[in-house]
Amino acid sequence: MPKIKLAGLVVDIRRDNPILNNQISDYITDDAAAPDITVDFKEDYIEEEIEQQIRMNLSFPPEYSEYLAIYRYVCTELTRHSGFLIHGSAISYHSAAYLFCAPSGTGKSTHARMWRLAFGSEVGMINDDKPVIRLINGEFHACGTPWSGKHDLDSNICVPLKGICLLRRSAVNSVKRLDATASLAELFSHIYRPRQSEAYLATVDLVGRMLETCPVYELNCNISEQAAICAESAIVPHRQGLS
Repeated sequence: MPKIKLAGLVVDIRRDNPILNNQISDYITDDAAAPDITVDFKEDYIEEEIEQQIRMNLSFPPEYSEYLAIYRYVCTELTRHSGFLIHGSAISYHSAAYLFCAPSGTGKSTHARMWRLAFGSEVGMINDDKPVIRLINGEFHACGTPWSGKHDLDSNICVPLKGICLLRRSAVNSVKRLDATASLAELFSHIYRPRQSEAYLATVDLVGRMLETCPVYELNCNISEQAAICAESAIVPHRQGLS
């Protein structure tokens, strides 16, 4: 298996998984540096994944169980490098990243698509389902991953994170800034929470540090380009040439 670069980290995945192989072409690297993360776990790690599925009344084919085990292993190891994975849709806009979070099926991907319709090529997709948030050189960034949901929209980039929106369905578009402490519980529900206690505590610490610098908003929105325009006017710092 070739090495990949993910969130600025060299990851050596020493398992030949056909599902993952189809997703990593944009992440393959020839970086000769020693890997930051090495995925080389024993079979009991996959067995633990299967046992978790049984407890949840789920059953997946062996290759998909291995795929999930790799995903969880990487997510856990990310905490050693000031990173965590979050369920949300992350876009880039004027050299900044904005993250939209909501329960599955609520419309985060649709809202990201409204930004692309409203602002065209100014908007890029970082990841439409599972971006990584990582502290890089003292600033939190949103980074692309190969786990990008059913729409398969992602880019292998890291962009400074400047705002997080918690989406609510509404006929009327509106935005308000939330108190960081008050938004913590809801935001944390969208974050991958490692099973290992050390990694879990590191995630809690990272999220708290992120909320010290990154504003969180409640975005009530419908399915229209006007929803994106409303959000942009409220969450993007306006500067010369941006209105």
